[in-house]
Amino acid sequence: MSVESIAETLLEKLKTIAQIETVIGEPIQSGESTIVPVSRISMGMGMVGHTNKGSTASSGGGLRIDPVAFLVLKGDDVKVLPIEKAQSAFSKLADLTPDVINLLLKNLPSKSEKAAD
Repeated sequence: MSVESIAETLLEKLKTIAQIETVIGEPIQSGESTIVPVSRISMGMGMVGHTNKGSTASSGGGLRIDPVAFLVLKGDDVKVLPIEKAQSAFSKLADLTPDVINLLLKNLPSKSEKAAD
């Protein structure tokens, strides 16, 4: 296999992984709000080839995905909640958890509403 065909195959595979759905995540509906995760993608690759008595080629590549922010949409209001570098995505989600729980609780029917059904 030639270096060119290996490079082409590797780039195609990385391109498939790094599609727009990876950068702008699936929207999450929570009551009247929609939360959209936003990530940054970094890619790198390298390859080497040698032709003497036979052709030898080798390649490698990598992909890194870092969450950077959440978009919170409610009606016409849009807020960007950035994830600070010193703070992990899980830490940011933990900080948002009380607000998300409050949103969910506000939109759940009360016991009296359930009994009326």
